[in-house]
Amino acid sequence: MAEQISRRTFLGGALALGATGIVQSAIGSSASAAIVQPPNATTLLPDTGKILVIVTLYGGLDGLNTVVPYQDPSYYSIRGNVGIPAANVLPIAGGMGLHPALTGTKALFDAGDVAIIRGVGYPNPNYSHFSSMDIWQSGSPSRDVTTGWIGRWLDHTGKSPLRALSVGPNLPLAFIGRHQRASAITASATPSSQLPPNDPTLVALYESLERKRRGQTPLEVDVAESATDMLSVSRIVAQALTQFPSPAKTFGSSAGTLGTQLGVVAQLISAGLPTKVYGVDLGGFDSHSGEITSYSPLLGQLDASISGFFKAIQGSPLASDVIMFVYTEFGRRVHPNASLGTDHGSGNVAFVIGSGVQGGMYGDQPSLTQLDSNGSLLVTTDYRAIYSTLLDQVLDITPSAILPTSPAPIGFLK
Repeated sequence: MAEQISRRTFLGGALALGATGIVQSAIGSSASAAIVQPPNATTLLPDTGKILVIVTLYGGLDGLNTVVPYQDPSYYSIRGNVGIPAANVLPIAGGMGLHPALTGTKALFDAGDVAIIRGVGYPNPNYSHFSSMDIWQSGSPSRDVTTGWIGRWLDHTGKSPLRALSVGPNLPLAFIGRHQRASAITASATPSSQLPPNDPTLVALYESLERKRRGQTPLEVDVAESATDMLSVSRIVAQALTQFPSPAKTFGSSAGTLGTQLGVVAQLISAGLPTKVYGVDLGGFDSHSGEITSYSPLLGQLDASISGFFKAIQGSPLASDVIMFVYTEFGRRVHPNASLGTDHGSGNVAFVIGSGVQGGMYGDQPSLTQLDSNGSLLVTTDYRAIYSTLLDQVLDITPSAILPTSPAPIGFLK
């Protein structure tokens, strides 16, 4: 039975543990051989060299109060006190405007670096947070797929544990494949946070795990390889954070935890790591009550983190290769509830940001009066069309190899 434990299962747990402080720096032959390349070493990056940064917003972002149809009279007649006053909206295009907290995003939009995709969702929406997020992260609305869309990309593209990094204590489904999964690293810009306490017993344990011996069983070989990967990732990340100081000053105090995560990503991009995909997240968007009060600081944190991140990587030769994708599991209903909040809905917005983006509005804006049976916006853009675009033009793989169904890509990349 023990022989049936997969390398993926051990590797995922081991890397997550190592990233949160169990790995000792510079121990083991493989770890000591790993180095961080100089920031102009773009040849480290495979294929096109593009880098995808995925920002997951947990709770269900209210798209209507984020990208506001402020010139549609129906918006104010329906939303009332839960709507964003027209005088406060940041106008962008086509009668739409951004929430007033999104000043940095507005500047990026004006520069042509933000694509806003409207009416995003999937057929027969599921309004459970967990089920809907699984649908988004697996890339399959039928929920018959138990791996993530990035995880399956990992399955197709080799074994290096640095190909995808998730910043934080948990590894999302999106980053888990059948045979491979991303590495999880701690959300801290302090190099020592990537390393364990000075515990000789613990160090000896991992040195022992890493060591290969003649006559080992296949499971023991897998364990040794996993320990090697874990030690290498820990050391490389810690060294990168040492060589490239934290860009915290570009974020500001309002960026919060998401700013810390994206600060780490900015450092690792500046260090030239051969990482194609990074993942970060921000929660708190489940606005069933008091939305007007709660959303401003949340969107302010999102905005400060996004704009701070792009300022932080400006000096990197890889900056023009970075594409950021921002999404959430579902939207909110059009009509507010009695608690001055909004309930679970669909037909939401997603953002793609970067200098390689063809900025503008994509997808049809759903009607505010022709709703589905749940009182939600109709879906006008299949979310998998976004994935198809990113897989094809950023991750250099045929979308049909990863997605059970792969709609035609959308032209939001240059």
